[in-house]
Amino acid sequence: MRIWILLACLMLLLGCAGEQPPAGENKSNGANKTNESPIKIISGEQKNQTILKNETKPPPPPEENKSMQYTYDPEQRFSIFFINVGGPALHGDAILLKKGDMDILVDAGPMQNGSKVVDFLRARGVDDIEVLISTNADPRHYGGIGTVADNYKIEEFWWNGETSDDPDYSALIKRMENESKAVKIVDAGFNADLNGINISVLNPSIAKKFDDVNNDAIVLRMADRNFSMLLTSGIQTGAQGMLINEIGSQVKARVMQAPYYGVGAGTSNIGIFLLSAKPETVIISGSSDESAQNGGSREPFKRIMAQYKIAYFENYKNGTIKVTSDGNEYAVMALGKGQ
Repeated sequence: MRIWILLACLMLLLGCAGEQPPAGENKSNGANKTNESPIKIISGEQKNQTILKNETKPPPPPEENKSMQYTYDPEQRFSIFFINVGGPALHGDAILLKKGDMDILVDAGPMQNGSKVVDFLRARGVDDIEVLISTNADPRHYGGIGTVADNYKIEEFWWNGETSDDPDYSALIKRMENESKAVKIVDAGFNADLNGINISVLNPSIAKKFDDVNNDAIVLRMADRNFSMLLTSGIQTGAQGMLINEIGSQVKARVMQAPYYGVGAGTSNIGIFLLSAKPETVIISGSSDESAQNGGSREPFKRIMAQYKIAYFENYKNGTIKVTSDGNEYAVMALGKGQ
């Protein structure tokens, strides 16, 4: 009996010694598992979620002008160049308005000097022309446009819709319609805002056409902040009187282009027009030839400006005239005979 009792106790002792702890109760192994990759993965996911939650998206780019591509910066300075495109016994007009990389060309002088206009544009860093404006069917204004179009991409072309039965001008208009992105016929009441510059067309009037290449020319008023300029092209007594009667003080501008090169019927009754426009400065362009065949003397016009205490500059004597402004003050300088 005692022997059976001893055997039973021995079996119980051997069974307890051989038992293994259940899996997962080893505290050391459990501690190591808590520092393994699963926690690192969770940390990584949390970090990514935090970045996404706090991420600030960049502002969308400004909406692009669909018809013209230039950097919009209305507060910057700008320049207007009255390019010297005249010659012996040869009047001509070509005006460049440049504000940043926005370029507006008003006329391009006679065909003989079209390459001179292109050279000038290249020297001023013009890469394309946002707006090319042909003021009328006078070849001394439009003749160089073909050469400009040979060398530059034209975004928009503006004209007055009157070919004056000039076959060369008609052919030019057809070319512009084929090659420009947009062609617009503009007349009194047309307005456009380009890079902070408001451009108003004052002439020709739909209600009163003169059927005259000069009096139906496009007249532009350009305003930028406190600066204003009046570009008169070739208008003469008829259109000048109509503008005074119809819109009066709307022709007022600090700088004015002398109409019709400052000669002949462009200035024969200019005194009344000057009283409405009230310019501080007048720019006279064209040729130094003041013979009767080329329009006559400018002396009567200069005497009136002296009487009204208006300063004036002549590009045929001193080279291209440059007007620069910050929208408030402006300065005028001549670039010299080579320009």
